[in-house]
Amino acid sequence: MNHFETFNPATEEKLNTYKYMSEKEVLTKIEMLGTSFNTWKAMSISQRLAWLENFKNNLKISIPELALLITESMGKPLVEAEFELEKCITQFDYYIKRGPELIQTQSVSAHYPDMRINFLPMGVVFAIMPWNYPAWQFIRFAVGAWLAGNVILLKHSEITTSVGLYLETLVAKTQGPAILQTVVIPGEQSEGIFAHKLVRAITFTGSSKVGRKIGETSGRYLKKSVLELGGNDAFIIDTTADLAKAAKLAVSGRLINNGQSCISSKRFFVPRARATEFMKNVEREMESYTVGSPLDKKTNLGPLAHKRFFDECQSHIAYLKEISSIVTGAVPIESKKGYFVSPYFFLLDDKNMKDKESDAYRFFQTQEVFAPVGMVGTYENDTELWSLVNDSPYGLGGVWVGDTEKFKTEKLHLKFDVGMIAVNEILKSDARVPFGGVKDSGYGRESGEFGIREFCTTQTLGIK
Repeated sequence: MNHFETFNPATEEKLNTYKYMSEKEVLTKIEMLGTSFNTWKAMSISQRLAWLENFKNNLKISIPELALLITESMGKPLVEAEFELEKCITQFDYYIKRGPELIQTQSVSAHYPDMRINFLPMGVVFAIMPWNYPAWQFIRFAVGAWLAGNVILLKHSEITTSVGLYLETLVAKTQGPAILQTVVIPGEQSEGIFAHKLVRAITFTGSSKVGRKIGETSGRYLKKSVLELGGNDAFIIDTTADLAKAAKLAVSGRLINNGQSCISSKRFFVPRARATEFMKNVEREMESYTVGSPLDKKTNLGPLAHKRFFDECQSHIAYLKEISSIVTGAVPIESKKGYFVSPYFFLLDDKNMKDKESDAYRFFQTQEVFAPVGMVGTYENDTELWSLVNDSPYGLGGVWVGDTEKFKTEKLHLKFDVGMIAVNEILKSDARVPFGGVKDSGYGRESGEFGIREFCTTQTLGIK
């Protein structure tokens, strides 16, 4: 097929039909970016800052329109789509303020009298972006990459193609070089882009399965890559935790973005003697949640983003009911159309969790359930807890709830094999700090000091 269709996941109504671009059209866009790069990298930092400020202002003005487009495309509640775009503004604010000092030339004392380290732009960065945070995931890396002097070729998820095209239009509206071009292509057409001499780096956010292919292809063509992949984050309820507070955090963290967030906790660990009490607290907390139209301000949970995600979720729920001892009650769904699912928390049966070779255990430890579904396991002591927490191929983030002084005194951050940790709060991304994971959750960082330098060539200059 030379085209695809997109649908509103809340109504199942068709939104658009998109035709895939030809190889010639894609090549033209890459060459346009090559020309723009020569202009953009020659501009001073102050000139780039002025352009970013103008783009930020255009984005601010566009929030109502773009938020609605996001909601119609992938189903998140409109209030969450608006919040996502407001968060994008913070990325601009941070890099406009701090960016120049993070990439300024450094002088060091070495074997040359005049020794410098320069941070130079790489060129065209090929960005393959996901549907779950269609604006934030792009902006999170793009602002720093742009300020450093790079230009971007964007391939957005088919689900949110409209968002990618909208962002390109917004760049065109902000007068200056065409530093963003969007391509509409099938995944198998991407290798030609990797191979192109003007494309110097790749950034990908998505599943670990696809991420492996991206990493392999990047290596084949010796292109720098940053991979922000899946997560199966652990949420630890310590023996010192307030169960009501822990339940509130667990539910809010798991159900954010309709349960479709890589950094939301998916595996919950509770002391065995307190498991039933925890589940009761979770059930009470979930009674305040409403599943419904994402356009309704009272809605907490909209639909899943696509029918295939809905079908997969139904399969996961059916299986988890078979292997669990306690299941929270279903939240009512009034709509007869759309890919709506009730949120659930499942307390897995201990007998299933004791056998590490069992299907139930492997599902708990390896499956990234991308839906409003929480899986709860129990532990008897710290030795058992940490053997369970780190027995996962993923390493994106983790949450620990309990006495803060205990966490700091015992240096429990050293127990986690992850890239990010939150204590007594859900894990959140932030413009000011690096974002990224380890193991099957990928490599490289976005945001903060480390993010802006991911797409810089670190050049050593010695002058005698």
